[in-house]
Amino acid sequence: MKKQFKNFSFALLSLGFLAFLSSCSKDDPDPEIPQEEIGGAKLTFTEVEWHGDHADDIENPEIVEVEFDEAGLPPVGAHLHLDVGKTYRLELKAYDFAGRESQQEFIEEAHIHQLFFLGAPEGVLDYQYADPDNVQVGVTGYLHVLKTSESFVFNVILRHLNEGVKSNITADDWNNPNYTQFGGENDLDLKVEVHVVEGDHDHEDEHDH
Repeated sequence: MKKQFKNFSFALLSLGFLAFLSSCSKDDPDPEIPQEEIGGAKLTFTEVEWHGDHADDIENPEIVEVEFDEAGLPPVGAHLHLDVGKTYRLELKAYDFAGRESQQEFIEEAHIHQLFFLGAPEGVLDYQYADPDNVQVGVTGYLHVLKTSESFVFNVILRHLNEGVKSNITADDWNNPNYTQFGGENDLDLKVEVHVVEGDHDHEDEHDH
């Protein structure tokens, strides 16, 4: 009798354990997609000649660069001067903690990555995505400087999107201040002060203020 009771008790314990495992597997959320580990970044603004629907490189272009540390911060006191009426090819480079370039990963996984360019007063800037194969990420694009402005904080956000969200984003969302409506997390949050000035402004001291 005792042996039968032990066997019955063991069977109940086994069933309970299996039920517990089943419950856990149903309740556990789907694992999150790991975000990229980024050790630094660089933005490069290269002056180009704009022809309405495409750009041509020019000789001795104006080139403005700024680097960011792993916290997304530029050098202390850094600020950039951009010239009104000019178009710049804006390129993002990202680096892992070993110093290797990693921005190609954003292109290869375009369906879960999107860059937003925020902070400029209305009507000061316009932007067009120009990534390879028209994937519309923002690693490469053209920034049109339309009018002068007081200084502002240029904020570049790289959004790591949840699956399926990208289809809700259009090219017109390049400066959408409500970008957080596109579910996901930020892989990059870069901020640097920008002045938009007339074209004859001296750029030599652009990082001195």
